Amino acid sequence: MRNLSRKLLLASTLLVALASIGAGAAMARGESKTSKGARAAEDRATKDDYELNTSGTDGKIKVNSEGKFSLVVTPKNGKKVHPEAPLEVTFKDPKGVKPAKAKLGRGDVVDKASKAPEVRTSLRAEKVGTHTLEASVSFFLCTDAWCQRMSDKVSIPVTVEE
Repeated sequence: MRNLSRKLLLASTLLVALASIGAGAAMARGESKTSKGARAAEDRATKDDYELNTSGTDGKIKVNSEGKFSLVVTPKNGKKVHPEAPLEVTFKDPKGVKPAKAKLGRGDVVDKASKAPEVRTSLRAEKVGTHTLEASVSFFLCTDAWCQRMSDKVSIPVTVEE
């Protein structure tokens, strides 16, 4: 037991020494904790780096008719949507308005070469009233140095009329 305590003490002392050496080397290169933190923030994408646009979705559909769902993922701030990585839209238990497919993917992208990919499907209006079409969206946002999986949700009101 005593031998284990010595090993733990030695290991923690070694870690502190290595951390000090690393901090000293960073200071010698002119880096500070602030600049490192700012650089780390640039290495992560946020919701400010993209827009999910559903304005092409029909907001009114006649009962027993079809309308359309459209979602465009527009990257911002120098980021890009990876053109080959998975892009998924999964509808959450729709009531009153049913998409033709419960899950959309990379194969549903309208223009494969677009910098702002758009996925579309048709909607079937089944029940009169105002319904909320909800979907989970995931895709990869990238720079030249890294890619990050993004997850978000969209909610679109759709009115079904007689």
